[in-house]
Amino acid sequence: MKESAAGRPERDSGILVPLSLWGILIVTVSWWALALWPSAGVPPAWLARTRQVCFNTGPSGLPGPSGWMLLIGQPIGMLAFLMAIAGDGVSDTLRRASRSAHGRLGLLAAATVLVVGSFLAGARVWDAPRDGPWLAVASEVVPETYPRLDRTPPPLGLVDQAGDTVRWDRFAGSKVIVTFGFGHCETVCPLMVHNANRVQETFHEEGEDVPVVVITLDPWRDTPSRLDHLAAQFMLEAGDYILSGSVDEVNRVLDGLAMARERDQVTGDILHPSLVYLLDGDGSIAYGATGHAPLIEALLRRM
Repeated sequence: MKESAAGRPERDSGILVPLSLWGILIVTVSWWALALWPSAGVPPAWLARTRQVCFNTGPSGLPGPSGWMLLIGQPIGMLAFLMAIAGDGVSDTLRRASRSAHGRLGLLAAATVLVVGSFLAGARVWDAPRDGPWLAVASEVVPETYPRLDRTPPPLGLVDQAGDTVRWDRFAGSKVIVTFGFGHCETVCPLMVHNANRVQETFHEEGEDVPVVVITLDPWRDTPSRLDHLAAQFMLEAGDYILSGSVDEVNRVLDGLAMARERDQVTGDILHPSLVYLLDGDGSIAYGATGHAPLIEALLRRM
């Protein structure tokens, strides 16, 4: 360690600053890949939950405003912190790198990663369906390999807006759209239910009734006494259902459906992915999907 003219120890950047710069690059690339890397079909529950919690990801699969601020602010903040504690070391590292063949190769590699990553991120954003406050437009092409689940749902037994206990056998012989939401949600939930209603209307015009079932994610506040109000809030039609019950009973059903969620203990809000299940006439879960209306419609037509 050297000493400055004022007699204070001066840190020698050595290998720490170059490693820090590469670390920032690796963390940035990993963070953006976690947020934007496309996944075929329904993303795993851990990935959907992570994206929702970290990036406020919406039905389009793109981060919300707070997620973009995090993605952009993260590398800027890390660089600013590094410059604050070792600004001279950063400048010295870049100068030395530009003077050697290996250093120039490293700078070129870093620049290539950033350029290619920016292009891929831009392409991902460009190709994603656009979210709107009440409308999702998508041009989904569902591959033949889209996975069919054929899972048995957990026993239901929740209460609807009329105060009746609803079980899966009520829908015997009918396709069903099952989605999730809660009354205090102002972003993803209304959009998902609206898209389900759009698909329902399309099939109704063709002479087929497809009920929409919304299971609350917030049994603490969405009690059975409030369900009639919530049915109107979500603009559910006659023959559609919004379900609740005791906290333990609702959570049992949600766990059985593998619905990832996390409750903010301070605000009571629920972080969750945009997940829709499609049940066939035998009561089995045929498919899982995101909340895009064209994808839901295409999968229902396969059943």
